[in-house]
Amino acid sequence: MAASPERPATLKGDEKEQYVEGMFNRIAPRYDLLNRVMSMKMDQRWRRRAARELDLREGDVVVDLGAGTGDLSLEVARAHRGARVVALDLARAMLTFIPAKRGNLPVEPTHGSALALPVKSGSAGGAVTAFVLRNVKDLDLFFREAHRVLRPGGRFVSLEISRPPGKVMGPLYRFYFFRVMPKVGAWLSKDRQAYTYLSETVQMVETPAQIAGRLQRAGFEDVRHVPLMRGAVMMHVARKP
Repeated sequence: MAASPERPATLKGDEKEQYVEGMFNRIAPRYDLLNRVMSMKMDQRWRRRAARELDLREGDVVVDLGAGTGDLSLEVARAHRGARVVALDLARAMLTFIPAKRGNLPVEPTHGSALALPVKSGSAGGAVTAFVLRNVKDLDLFFREAHRVLRPGGRFVSLEISRPPGKVMGPLYRFYFFRVMPKVGAWLSKDRQAYTYLSETVQMVETPAQIAGRLQRAGFEDVRHVPLMRGAVMMHVARKP
């Protein structure tokens, strides 16, 4: 891979995908610690909430798009006994942490791209993702692939950073993401560029209305969003008709 650019958050297409893959491979050993610290340990609560939004049948397969070290996959497997979770990620280093965390839970680490899912069309009861959307090079294709693998009635659930409104929460949020997070993330991960990138991409997160529009164009119905942490995090839920 070529030398890292000065402003990686502005990358597009294949260059963005390559940068994201390399970045998450680098920070994988400290990723879980960083998530707990940066979210003040609330990230696991959000994942449990997302897992409960799925409406599964006995034996359903759930695909976790951009599963990382498997935290959301594990919450799905705990909440829906009998479901099998395909934990897919582009960064191989992230997936290596899943076997030690899953115990007897049916969570399968799978290397691959969410833009070309190795899953049969109409075979999944659910699709989930957490804090991935702003790292995807083609969001429309991402949503189309999620729609393709779901059976009729299957739900898609996504957690993503958002931009909260308000004269108090808005400025606090911006101060945290643009001033505090890059410094704390760089200190804990020893990778300043990675957390500069992650804070800058917050500015590129689409509004709930824009994301809803993309989901509807991909073929989803019953699209809604649920604000968490006063809108600093948004949960998007949709159903395949």
